[in-house]
Amino acid sequence: MLSPDHVRALIKESIGIIEGDDAIRAEAAAEIAAIEAAYASSTPEPKPKRSTRR
Repeated sequence: MLSPDHVRALIKESIGIIEGDDAIRAEAAAEIAAIEAAYASSTPEPKPKRSTRR
């Protein structure tokens, strides 16, 4: 599920694409990257399960 900030940045990027405004697209892409980086750093990677075989 996307956060409201992520949705807003995606809409902003879409507007930049439609209007052909590279500055808006670049700004939105930077926002999206920051949001995704923050999410990735706050989400721990799953730990591998230990084998129960002996």
